[in-house]
Amino acid sequence: MSTRNISGRTPPAEVIALLARTTDPERRLSVEQQLFPELLNLGTAENILLFPLLNEKVFGKLRGLTEDDLRYPVPIYGKEKLREDIAEMLRPRFGADLDPDDLFGTSGVSAALECLAFALKKTGALATGDRVLLPAPFWQGFKWCFEQRPGLECVPAYLGSDFELTLDILQRAYHGQRTRPKLLVLTNPNNPLGVNYDKDLLEKIYTWALTQTDMHIISDEMYAHSQIESSRLPFVSAFELDAYRNIPDARKRVHIVWGFAKDFGLSGFKAGVAITRNDAVKGVLGGADGEPYSWFSPFDSLNHHVIGSLVETRDTGRSAAADIMEEYRMILTGAFASARTALDEAKNIPYVFREGQNSAQFLWLDLREYLRQDAPEIPYERGPHFPHNGHAHNGGAHDGNGGGAASRPGDLRLPVLFSEIGSAESELFQYLKDQAHVQLLPGQTLSAHDQGYFRLCFTAFGEQTIREAIQRISQALADRSL
Repeated sequence: MSTRNISGRTPPAEVIALLARTTDPERRLSVEQQLFPELLNLGTAENILLFPLLNEKVFGKLRGLTEDDLRYPVPIYGKEKLREDIAEMLRPRFGADLDPDDLFGTSGVSAALECLAFALKKTGALATGDRVLLPAPFWQGFKWCFEQRPGLECVPAYLGSDFELTLDILQRAYHGQRTRPKLLVLTNPNNPLGVNYDKDLLEKIYTWALTQTDMHIISDEMYAHSQIESSRLPFVSAFELDAYRNIPDARKRVHIVWGFAKDFGLSGFKAGVAITRNDAVKGVLGGADGEPYSWFSPFDSLNHHVIGSLVETRDTGRSAAADIMEEYRMILTGAFASARTALDEAKNIPYVFREGQNSAQFLWLDLREYLRQDAPEIPYERGPHFPHNGHAHNGGAHDGNGGGAASRPGDLRLPVLFSEIGSAESELFQYLKDQAHVQLLPGQTLSAHDQGYFRLCFTAFGEQTIREAIQRISQALADRSL
């Protein structure tokens, strides 16, 4: 490892400073990896499985840029042809009547969620301080999408130990709030549990929310195409529900977000869509009142160029996206089966699994038996010794409590990665990182009620690397039990 910089680019002190100010737990793992490249990051939700197909069918066939590609796209949320091509690609999942005028391209799904929140505030459906109801555990990004700038408050509806969502759980959480929630957010397929929701359950939830409450609903369908062959519960979009089609007010109160980051593995492209049939919300997103909210999270020219090539219909009568998704199901199924086999062969890594329900890109590990309840608070993350680089801990290295320099020259004192989780879970995360050189995402960063659960993303690397990482976790846990 270089004594001057990490990966030949960023001095350690600068990376540490970046780590200290990174709010997203998943991004913290990625930043930490710049300091310790030997770590395998299975905590960040990324999908590299489709790169060979993307390289063959899209990246290797991109036309050269033209002068027109340098100009602002009109409209900024996606040219008409691009939105028509995206709608055509999504219709098999979201419904044959999906209209491109209902799609608003954004700089990723996080931006789509925030834009919808601002638009709902602008139309009077939401106000600062209103509550957002989410089944927990849930994706940690919802907190900053809804809380940081829109000024809403996320409230969890905790699932039981079986992690099964029920209407009763949502109703009790809803009525348990002194001020009733105004927005319900469901992630289907679920992150982090990796399951499709049953259609009958969704019908009950939507019927209740749309007839017994005044909540709007955002359905995060980010993993809609990430389906596994063995799943007996098919994915059902919110727009395909009878409750949505038959309840008169539903078209105004149900909205969908989707993006290219997970199903297509294009996380770094930051390309998403907000989908709504609410004319007032569409007006806000499109700028009918002179304040186009989508302007601040545009679907930029490079995404028009690359995503446009992915979704456009070619001479074959099909898009590259359609061809890739046709193969993706088999590829994802193989990756899932390989990871499950490795976990089962390990025999000491319990995980939550319901036969025939799994989808998406995650396995939810139950490592509660390995927690040490007397685990001390970890004051700062441990780091390696950087010879002849004693200044690295100065001018940017801070612990989670604003701590200063390390105890001896050359030590790097790193910020606490997860100040939001319990000490026992934090200690186990640290142990697996030290002993197995594997990063998992602690469950309490995802608002899990109890300590000891960890999310493993089995699409972050190829099958063999995932298997090796699981074997290393297994050995570390076996050593811990001695």
